[in-house]
Order: sequence, then structure tokens, then C-alpha cells
Amino acid sequence: MNKKSFFLSLFFLSLKMTLFSQHHFNSQLWLGVSVKKPLSNGFSISGQYRIRRTDNISTFKGSYLYLILEKKLSKSFSVESNFRLAMIDNLLYYRYALGVEAQLKSGNHKFLLRPMVQYQKQATTVDIETSYNSKSYFRPRLTWKSDLSKKCEFYAYLEPFYKLDNNININWWQNSIGFKYEALNKLKLNPYFIWQPDYTHKLLLTNYIFGLDIEFNFKKQRKY
Repeated sequence: MNKKSFFLSLFFLSLKMTLFSQHHFNSQLWLGVSVKKPLSNGFSISGQYRIRRTDNISTFKGSYLYLILEKKLSKSFSVESNFRLAMIDNLLYYRYALGVEAQLKSGNHKFLLRPMVQYQKQATTVDIETSYNSKSYFRPRLTWKSDLSKKCEFYAYLEPFYKLDNNININWWQNSIGFKYEALNKLKLNPYFIWQPDYTHKLLLTNYIFGLDIEFNFKKQRKY
């Protein structure tokens, strides 16, 4: 190896080590149980309880309660209202969100667009979806779903978080893949993986989240 190649190799190795040293990774584990119940006139209500472990799954960081009310306007459009109560280190944090969803179906594939506005008065450092200098966010989520079989559905989505309070910019990206498997009647298992890169801090932070939801879905009874 000549001197030029040696110094070039040394330069790129140093650059790689520098970039890697400025990038921080955090593995998390999310476990949840949810229940969904259809109501009359196109309404449905669902609730979820979730726990999180952070710091490479070594630290318990809170319990989260979700309450979601949906209204189906047509086969392709619906409205969603979302409330979350987070209990972290003996403190309570409230979050509200309102969104609409449009759906396009083609064969075994579904494409969904869900723009949502989120507001949270209090922020916490362990909540990756918010920051101390912004309370309001715009979250346009684009989802693709595909039926792998009668009992198994694969999905993937990407969702940027735009800060609205100050200069409008992307605070987080949330990208996920997973599948829902109907293990029993009215019960689905939903293992998923979420990749969350943060572009707003000098020290880059990326969250790798491994999750599992157990979903109970009570279908509306037919009238005879």
C-alpha cells in the first residue's frame, strides 16, 4: 500500500469513528394490551395499556393509557380522536390528538393516509415524540397493508413529526414494520419494529423499538 492510499484509508476510518461516536443508539421494548369495541352509527371505541422499557431495555419508563374514539364517515374516510395519559416517574402527562384517515384498497393491498394534529402541554425527556420547545405537532402517517393469508396481515408505515410552535420543521421520523396474526377468535398478536431517527440535536439519537401488542377486537353483533 502506498502512502496516499494509507492516509486516505486512515482519514475515512477516522471520519467513520467520529460520526459513530456522535451517534447514540437506544433500544426499547414496548408491551401493550388493547381492546376495541364497535358502537352504533359508525362509531368505535378502543383502549390500550402499554409499558415501556428504555436505555437498551434496562430501565422501566412508564405506563401509558390510550383512549381512541373513531367515526367512520364512509368506506374510505374516518375521523379519529386520541387521548393518552402517561405515568412516568410518579408524574402524569396528558396528550390529545385529532386526525382524519383516507383509505384506498386495491386487491389484497391497502394504502392509508392519516394526517393528525397532536397537542401536549407538558413534555418529558423520555417521550421521544415531543420536545421541550414545542407543544403542537403535525403527524402525516402513510401506511401500506397487505394480506399474507386469511389470518395474517403485514403492514409498514412512515410518519414524520413536524413541530408547529416554532419554525415548522421535522423533529422526528417514526418508521415501522409489523404484522397482525389472528391467533384466536377476536384475538390478534401484533409484533412490530419501530425505527426512530432524530435530526434535531447535535448528538444524533436513534431509537430501535421492539414491540408486541395483544389485541382483542369485539365485532358488532348482527341483528336477526
